[in-house]
Amino acid sequence: MLAALFSNAQIPDKEAINNLIEDIAESSDEELDYTQLYEDLYYYAQNPLNLNTATREDLEKIQFLNDFQIEDILEYRRTAGEMKTIYELQMLESFSAEDIRNILPFVTVAPESKQSIPEIKDILHYGKNTLFLRTQFLLQQQKGYTDEVDIDKQYLGNRLKYYTRYQFQYKQKLKFGFTAEKDPGEAFFGTYEKQGFDYYSAHFEAKNIGKFKVITLGDYQVRFGQGLIAWTGLTQGKSSYVMSIKKKYDGLRKYSSTDENKFMRGAGATVKLGETEITGFTSFKYIDGNIDLTDTTDTETEIESITSFQTTGLHRSISELQDKHSVSEFIYGGNVNWRHKSFRIGASFIQYFFGSELNKDIRPYNMFDFRGDNGLNASIDYQYSFKNFYFFGEEAIDKNGAAAFLNSVQVKLAPQFSLALLHRNYAKNYTAYYAAGFGEQSKTSNEKGMYFGTEMHPVRKLTVSAYFDAYSFPWLKFGTYAPSEGVDIFTQANYDFNRYINAYIRYKQETKYRNSSYDYTGAVPVIPAEKKQLRFHINYRLSKNLILKNRIEYAQYETPETETENGWMIFQDINYMLPAFPLKINARIAFFDASYNARIYAYENDILYGYSIPAYSGQGIRTYLTLKYTVIKDFIDIWLRFANFAYADRDVIGSGYDEIQGSNKSEVKFQIRFKF
Repeated sequence: MLAALFSNAQIPDKEAINNLIEDIAESSDEELDYTQLYEDLYYYAQNPLNLNTATREDLEKIQFLNDFQIEDILEYRRTAGEMKTIYELQMLESFSAEDIRNILPFVTVAPESKQSIPEIKDILHYGKNTLFLRTQFLLQQQKGYTDEVDIDKQYLGNRLKYYTRYQFQYKQKLKFGFTAEKDPGEAFFGTYEKQGFDYYSAHFEAKNIGKFKVITLGDYQVRFGQGLIAWTGLTQGKSSYVMSIKKKYDGLRKYSSTDENKFMRGAGATVKLGETEITGFTSFKYIDGNIDLTDTTDTETEIESITSFQTTGLHRSISELQDKHSVSEFIYGGNVNWRHKSFRIGASFIQYFFGSELNKDIRPYNMFDFRGDNGLNASIDYQYSFKNFYFFGEEAIDKNGAAAFLNSVQVKLAPQFSLALLHRNYAKNYTAYYAAGFGEQSKTSNEKGMYFGTEMHPVRKLTVSAYFDAYSFPWLKFGTYAPSEGVDIFTQANYDFNRYINAYIRYKQETKYRNSSYDYTGAVPVIPAEKKQLRFHINYRLSKNLILKNRIEYAQYETPETETENGWMIFQDINYMLPAFPLKINARIAFFDASYNARIYAYENDILYGYSIPAYSGQGIRTYLTLKYTVIKDFIDIWLRFANFAYADRDVIGSGYDEIQGSNKSEVKFQIRFKF
């Protein structure tokens, strides 16, 4: 049976990548950019990672591996030497049959080869070029494109989104390329955008060149410790991978995504000196901000400040263009870490300067937010494994002495039972502009909490995972004008009937506080708001080329002041690859009826490096069809996608400048990829 499992899983499976991203994405209500995560997994699906040479950083790119599993692989190599066959994974206690099936599409076993600096002729001969061209648009017209809005609010460009991306890659040693994007509504050439695309990005990354572990030029990401002072790019929080709570793969890496804000632009490098690594970086770029000019009649000058930073990356109208690149940003920082076997300790700092002061309007809930024109953060982080225990954490301060702490321990009580504890305490006045620590909020401040996670394999083929997260907010926050607390409860049971059929059932409950809608003589008491979700999902492979998925999900939202709100959604997915024709088909039909507060999110199979996680809210039907056609194998691929919301409870969709008249919202995407 295990032999069948291994032979079946060796096929690089895009479905495995989609399932992983869905599990990570559904824990957030935001549409984040998963390009880097998908790129890492897609690369290893095409070029499996050699378990005999993989570093901890390499293994951490496979996000569903927890720290015990990574440590088991490294320890097995230290004690038993090279793996001779992939079957040896069965000897590692931390790997269940399901874990092995998940990892197999991305790994292999081969003799260790000597590392050397590649020659130019090898780079040019074996390097791979990839060029993406993409466009997407809504069929229906939005209000911002009409003359119904003020002239300074009208969208200056057409409704098409343009995306171009080129990358050269030689193994994992050398990468360089560029990305260019125009969002819908933004001008393309002409008076308002003479440079063509609204956003340009370029990157260069070289690894393991002499003493240099990594060199980055252009746009890149910075990730230190557990994100308490600096973590750019995708960050994973609570998800169905309940033991994967440690932030992984820190350091410097190239940036090729389209988020126009939190990345570095400049240069950085990491030098490896024995067991010590030293990193330094510097960055300068312009960001968007709302400019406030104060007239001082005594001196006949104007003082410029910023009321807020703009992070949408949208420059569709004259008013939005006025905020574009209005603030300069200079950043520098560094990290030193020492690793010896299973112990690592590091020290980091980051300092940032803005060309204008941030002076947002003071409200009770934001009185401790970042203000001014500069900030400084420093931290110490660590990780250590000892027998069945794994410890990690980070302790940080800002320039005013406010602190943030995160500490965690994971323990394997038995081969079938693991437990994780994570405590965080972020001061209400702690400010770190580039922080992204584990927590309930998007900002790393004003939060205390304790997370308990567990994963069990009580019987063969069954995996049970659960977490309990209790947190509090010592100070006010937006929408909750009093100190408050909350609780998240999650449990999921996965069962593999066989290698063709697997299913899971999930229950999730969130209890948070929000402002009361009643006026109590000026006071604003808070009330609990509780959301419960129950899901059943099943995948079944009917043949080598046909996979079906079904899901039923129910949500309920209630407060003491309102009637209970309900929501449900049911979908059918079909993934089919024609046996004698290079065409792949992914389709869904979903029926839903959900209030806004009981809305349901569902990840959708999209074009390569495209993502869609829409909210199912209201009454209606959601459908999409994604086609991939290989024109010339290993050279030209084409994707076409059509997706539509057909609502039964409204004849106006959206609001503001994105408002659509009608009951349908339809999106078309077209993408072509050249590989050479």
